[in-house]
Amino acid sequence: MPDIRKKYMDFLSGEAEYWQEEEIITEEQAEQILALYDVKRFNLNRILFIAGAVLLGLGLVSFIASQWHLLNRFLRVLIIIGAYGASLTAYYFAKHSEQPRLAQSFLLLASVIFGAGIYLTTRMFDYPITFAAWLGCWVIWTILTAIITRDTWQLYLSQVIGLLYLNVIDAVDIFALQFVNLPREELSRFFFPVNAFILVAALWCAWFLVRDRVTLSVNILITVLLLASRMSMCLGGTWTLVILAVIGALMSFTRHHDTEIFGLLMLGLFGLLLTWAEFWHDDIFAPYLSYLPVITALFVAVIMLANIYRGHYITGITFFAMLLIRYFFDNFFGYIPKAWGFSLTGIIFVVAGGIISLRKSG
Repeated sequence: MPDIRKKYMDFLSGEAEYWQEEEIITEEQAEQILALYDVKRFNLNRILFIAGAVLLGLGLVSFIASQWHLLNRFLRVLIIIGAYGASLTAYYFAKHSEQPRLAQSFLLLASVIFGAGIYLTTRMFDYPITFAAWLGCWVIWTILTAIITRDTWQLYLSQVIGLLYLNVIDAVDIFALQFVNLPREELSRFFFPVNAFILVAALWCAWFLVRDRVTLSVNILITVLLLASRMSMCLGGTWTLVILAVIGALMSFTRHHDTEIFGLLMLGLFGLLLTWAEFWHDDIFAPYLSYLPVITALFVAVIMLANIYRGHYITGITFFAMLLIRYFFDNFFGYIPKAWGFSLTGIIFVVAGGIISLRKSG
């Protein structure tokens, strides 16, 4: 039974009364609809219980940590296994007691203990393990846990660890877009390291079962970062920007709201960069430098206007406005009266308003 806030429940009750007056539904049907939802209530006992459990847990961890060096190695391992097992047991009982948030907390704690346990155990027995291998083992376990339990928080943790892992193995580089002529790798190097693509595929498998909006956006972001890094290494920054801008344009028409918004963000950010000639570095583009930025600007403007018509008002208008302002400040500012700035802003809103009106009337 989904929980909703009291103000939404009051609104739904009012709507149900109106539907009864209009003879759209019967009184019995209205009761059945309202019975589908439960009002969120402030539960002080639950908050105190969770806070107390967390504080007791921290106190226990602090005590064990202070005595850690005095304990036998095998006793340390037993403590780690016991803590992990206790967390899973608490997760099981909380889940079957219909306390999903508390259950998620215990499952998250279990995964954190598992990751810390791998690190501590390998150090205790002097087993050589690299930082990348430790993160790899941890992320595999959290992804499997997310798939088995279909828990959203587990997928969040998997994405965070996965992104760290991709950075450690140099599969993702936040400075990957090379806008200068640097030596490039062979195209065959695009899929190396292979485990980076396997990890991203596993994250998508987990998302397919969890189906959470936030994790969808994070998965897209991780995928884009990986592709951008690999393409930049093999193709260079200009081709990478072009390909990502085109992918963003295609994503903006997928009929999935969150994917469409992310696609518009990609097209807006990468497309705006390509409206400057400085970002067209490859020699193959040199003869067309006077045309390519303008063509890119027109392409971005058309896609943004089309998406404004489709209902993506905020994102579409924002980037359309940024595109116009970019040309205003780059080409006209300082040469024409500043009153044109107000006129330009007015044009933006008039065009956007006309498109919105046309869509609503259609």
